[in-house]
Amino acid sequence: MLLLLTLALLGSPACWADYLSEMYGSRKGTFFCSSEHNGEAVKGIRVSTNGLGIILNIQLQLGDFWDSVQGIPGGTSQELILGPDEYITEIHGTFLVNLKHLIVCTSRPRCALFGKAVGRGFSAFPKEEGEVLKGICGVRGALGIRGISLLWGQAPMTSDTPESGYTNYTPADVQSQSESKK
Repeated sequence: MLLLLTLALLGSPACWADYLSEMYGSRKGTFFCSSEHNGEAVKGIRVSTNGLGIILNIQLQLGDFWDSVQGIPGGTSQELILGPDEYITEIHGTFLVNLKHLIVCTSRPRCALFGKAVGRGFSAFPKEEGEVLKGICGVRGALGIRGISLLWGQAPMTSDTPESGYTNYTPADVQSQSESKK
């Protein structure tokens, strides 16, 4: 049974070994990956942290629906909802044993901050021009998310929209939500 599961994972288009090669943080723990929804770009991100600033879980909005929560339950949630024709174009962060801090920047440009900036830093950008965030894979442990890998792909074709006037480093909308309210 385990052999069949291993072969199925290795034969899948989203082979976890590919994502581990570009992992930020630890590779030890339970692997997870957001789902893909008809090639939609990420339209929102919700991140929950605990009092120590450790990122416990991440949830992505893909198109019109929220994907399942990836990580461990609990914490205080913050979210960034993207506007029309707005996409996540870069992510920066820090990690120690766990993921501690994320800065999520969009094409507007504006950025949202999650967690506490402590530890070793990283910066992630798409490999090719025109690519945007399409999903997140990672590793979770008993205390939260230990490492992440970012899935980039071409942005959907969209119409031009006027500038919205967003400024850089706009704080995320804070929502104190327990895991049961999600």
